[in-house]
Amino acid sequence: MVADTTFNISIPSDSDGFVFLQCSLCGEFFKITPSDLEDESQLHIWCPKCGLTPDSLITDEVRELAMRIVNNHVSDLLNDFGKNLSKSLKNGKIKFKPGSKIKKDAADPIVSKLDNLEPRIYECCHKEAKISPSLKTEGGYCPFCGEMQDGD
Repeated sequence: MVADTTFNISIPSDSDGFVFLQCSLCGEFFKITPSDLEDESQLHIWCPKCGLTPDSLITDEVRELAMRIVNNHVSDLLNDFGKNLSKSLKNGKIKFKPGSKIKKDAADPIVSKLDNLEPRIYECCHKEAKISPSLKTEGGYCPFCGEMQDGD
């Protein structure tokens, strides 16, 4: 039986303490603070562009890093399995020699990237998010309650 394994991925915040998010439905990028994201009274986060509550807010970059970390862990497990199998069969009639080790992918930490998102205070919830300049001008939805917002 294999034990569950937990991996932690550090997602950097910008200089104002906001983290980069991406709507899994329309691909829009926006930022909110980790405290707003983890607030238990905040049942949903709405996309400021499409106004829907996506299944995931994880950016493609975080998803790709997570896959590299998991693939590297599986590579380690398989490499260890081959080594242990070789040792356990060493003095028996069956011989096993593991092939070359499975190579691991680079799993570099996420670096906060520059973006053009602008802060907007949502009067309906008295909270702030960072959104694209076009949404700030044209209007969109409050990420905290989903209410339609006019542009500035």
